[in-house]
Amino acid sequence: MRPTFLVIGQFTCIALILFGGDLDLSILAWCFFGLGLMIFLWAAASLGTANFTVMPDPRAGGAFTQRGIYRFLRHPMYTAVMVCGGAITWGSPTPLRITALAVCGIVLVMKIGYEEKQLSMRYPEYADSMKGVARVLPFIW
Repeated sequence: MRPTFLVIGQFTCIALILFGGDLDLSILAWCFFGLGLMIFLWAAASLGTANFTVMPDPRAGGAFTQRGIYRFLRHPMYTAVMVCGGAITWGSPTPLRITALAVCGIVLVMKIGYEEKQLSMRYPEYADSMKGVARVLPFIW
């Protein structure tokens, strides 16, 4: 049941960021939001429909992938969530958005921990092949 709560928490935070104030953002904030969308689309295309899921458990019948953006990031969709959420929060900050973005970051860190355990169990090559590949932020984490 824990994975379901993580997904509910993630999408609740996304909704609070989206609807927690106006969307009258600067051009720069919209550019960062667009960057987040591009990261998401690249990740979705790299994963393919057989692997795509919002749940942190690997999809049945899926395959381990290291192509596309997954050569550089282990969890690019979470990067996309934080870039888009950060752009909206920075572009039109409210206490609700700031809190939701912080909570979303915590939820995603928890989700990454769970997901990496599941990937390691499903794909024995995961741990070794991910050495040197950042989780969310290139060269940082």
